[in-house]
Amino acid sequence: RKEAFRRLEDLDEKLGVSSIGPYKSLTSTEPSISSTATTKSEEGLLPAPPPIVFTKSAEENKKPKKGISNLLDETKWKVSLSIGREPGTWMPKDWGVSGQRLNLSFTAEFTPSQLYEKDEFFRGGYTNAKIMHVVGNEVTLGPSISEGQRLYKVKNGGWQVSQGDGPLGTDLLRFFIELDEEVTHTGSDLYIPKGRVYCSCGYFPLMSGRQSREAVPSMKESFTKELKEIDEQIQKLREKKAEMNPFNMDRLKVGSEIGRLLREAERIQGKIAFAAVREPDKNLLRFSEDADVGLTREGGVCCRVAKGPMMEYHILGRFGVKSVESDKRRGNEQLTSSNE
Repeated sequence: RKEAFRRLEDLDEKLGVSSIGPYKSLTSTEPSISSTATTKSEEGLLPAPPPIVFTKSAEENKKPKKGISNLLDETKWKVSLSIGREPGTWMPKDWGVSGQRLNLSFTAEFTPSQLYEKDEFFRGGYTNAKIMHVVGNEVTLGPSISEGQRLYKVKNGGWQVSQGDGPLGTDLLRFFIELDEEVTHTGSDLYIPKGRVYCSCGYFPLMSGRQSREAVPSMKESFTKELKEIDEQIQKLREKKAEMNPFNMDRLKVGSEIGRLLREAERIQGKIAFAAVREPDKNLLRFSEDADVGLTREGGVCCRVAKGPMMEYHILGRFGVKSVESDKRRGNEQLTSSNE
C-alpha cells in the first residue's frame, strides 16, 4: 500500500497537482485529495455555474402576466339577451312590430384557448380570438304570456378584445354563440334566426384591480377638479373687476385674464366629455370578479344575413352582463369557512 501511494503521489506531481492531502497511516481507509486542487489544464477557466433549481416562486414567475386582451380569461359571466325591434334595425318590417321581446339567458365562460375558426365579425378573422364556452351548451328562453320557459341547444362560440375599435379609440368586446335552431315563442312575431348571434359591448381594463380603481382618481375627476378651480378664479376676478374704477387701465387686464380663463374652461369641458367616453361612470360598468376589467352594462346584439354576395348585420336587440363567481374561488371560500 505504501508503494502504491508513493506511485500515486509521483503521478499527481507529473500531472501538476498543486496540493495533495496529508499522508494517512495504514489503518486509514483511502487517501484524500483536497477539493480545491486544480490541474494546469483547468487554470484560467471560469468556475462551473451552479445548478439551476426551479423553486415554487420561480415557477410562478414564469407564468405569463395578464395583459389588456386576456383579463377575461377563465372568467364566467351571466349574459341576458333582450331581443326586440330597435331603431335602425334592418330586420323585416313585420318583425317585432307587436312590441314583444324575447328574453334569453346563458352563462358564458371566456376560455384562454385559441379559436381557429375564421369569422369576419372578429378583427383579422380569428387573430387573438378565443373559444367562449356556453355552460351546459344551452340557453334559456324566458316565459311568455302563452307558454313557459324553454331550453335551446347552442354550440360554443368565440370572443375577442378589439382594441381601439370603440368610440374615441376605446376597446370593444366581441363574442358570439351559435343556435342549433330558430328561437321563438308560439304565435310571436319575434324570432332569432338559426345560426350565430353576435354581441359587442365596451371593454375597459383597469390598472391593477379593485384597489387601484378605488384609490387612483380618474381623468374625468382630475379635469373636473381643474375646471372647478378655474371657475373659482373667474368668479374672484369678476368681483375684483366690479370694484375697480371703469377708467382704470388694470381693469382691462383683468377682463383679458377672465377671457383667457373662459377659453381654458371651454377646453377642459371638452376634455371632460372625452374622458366620459374613455372612462365611463362606475355605475355604467359591470366589473369582473377580480375587478381588473369593466364591461358596459348594456351592449348590442345582431345576426348576420346574406344579401347576394354581401353580408349584412341586422340589429336584434340588447344584452346585459353580470360576473359569476368562479368555481375555484367558491371552493376556496368553502374551505376557509370549514377551517374556521
